[in-house]
Amino acid sequence: MTEQGEQWDRERTQRHARWAKLGSRLIYAPFARQIVEYLAPAERRAPIVVVDLGTGSGLLSIELHRLLPQAKIIGVDPSSEMLKVAQEHADEAGMSDYEARLGQAEEMPIASNSVDLVVSQSSLHEWRDPQKGLSEIFRVLKPGGSLILKDYNREWLSTWKHHLLKLFDHLEMFRFTFEEVADRLREAGFDEIKGQGRGLQWFIQAVKR
Repeated sequence: MTEQGEQWDRERTQRHARWAKLGSRLIYAPFARQIVEYLAPAERRAPIVVVDLGTGSGLLSIELHRLLPQAKIIGVDPSSEMLKVAQEHADEAGMSDYEARLGQAEEMPIASNSVDLVVSQSSLHEWRDPQKGLSEIFRVLKPGGSLILKDYNREWLSTWKHHLLKLFDHLEMFRFTFEEVADRLREAGFDEIKGQGRGLQWFIQAVKR
């Protein structure tokens, strides 16, 4: 993941951020609502600590802030350029309790047992070592804390979709199925695994006990 982070120069980062911002209400807002629906009512009102892993330009963090204004949100990403944009977006949104930290899934700059919720949208397929990343998330979560992931579903690919996406060189995004991720989560120590495994993207929640 560090290698991918180093490829994000300022020009590419700004271009990505512009497109992401245009699609924020279609992409990030629905996922933020989905995340909040999985939280207990007390968690929605509490000053919980949330890590947005693979935060990119910080737009999911902003949508979460709108729904969880009491939460402290830490955006973690391997690209320093992306984090600059994320911090700018957070400042524009008036997020005084947002912090951008340089890091990757496999080695997060976060203390053990210090986080209530880790979320990540469409970044798992980019992790260099997914199993190590999930174990690292388990480390930083408090007992009772949750991980919520969303990424592209390999099971969704049919023959014609496979050929079409191959033309656009996007097959690498479809790395895992729901069940494969669930198995990896169990191996990392998580339980109470649930979610949705059908469609273009799967959605999964797991709890650290």
